[in-house]
Amino acid sequence: MKNNKTKNTVAIGLIYVILLGVFNLLVFTIFKSHSNVFWLSYGFMTLAFVVQIVSMFLSFKTADVETAFFGIPLASFSVFYLCAELVIGALFMIFQMASITLALVIQVLVLAVFLIIAIISLLARDTVQQIGDTVKEHVSNLKSVLVDVEMIMDSCTDPELKASLRKLSETVKYSDPISNEAVADVEQRIMRKISELRINIDDNQIEDAKQSCADLERLYVERNKKLAISK
Repeated sequence: MKNNKTKNTVAIGLIYVILLGVFNLLVFTIFKSHSNVFWLSYGFMTLAFVVQIVSMFLSFKTADVETAFFGIPLASFSVFYLCAELVIGALFMIFQMASITLALVIQVLVLAVFLIIAIISLLARDTVQQIGDTVKEHVSNLKSVLVDVEMIMDSCTDPELKASLRKLSETVKYSDPISNEAVADVEQRIMRKISELRINIDDNQIEDAKQSCADLERLYVERNKKLAISK
């Protein structure tokens, strides 16, 4: 996997090297006159290539599907910026008698617009990444509780307690995986009650274990209601 990623990076790097080589060949073959406007435009055009390379790296540096998807707008806008700058720069190379101030202002404005869009895209991508990580953590915690209940149920020999544990496992399985500060206290009580349930089972305290199951059922009802209100 790592070797494939390295090969892909090298291949993409070679493509950009070829494109830059062709770009320089065309520019210095077609344009024999090199005024200040020419060099200014050449600098912005070269910068556009660099910006596009950096934008592609920032867009897809993560393997996460959701955040990679949100990186697509940045990659697209970087291509549009590169094309726009190449057209604008070529026009100023053709009309090198134009004002250098005009050439500078137009190309700076185009770059500024792209940078604003790029920053917004990166902020959106990072926000989605943060939300995704939080959701994954909450789902992981829910699965951890479910695994604990199912393992306790598998080792249980009392029919009534086993039925209570089976009902509890269904309650946990279909609980809302999202969490927030409104249910933090309830979730702490749930974790303490799970530990208490495990101790009851280990000590063969069947009645206490049944009571723990009932308490957990009520805690999950409380949690789900508080989540519904807080959304």
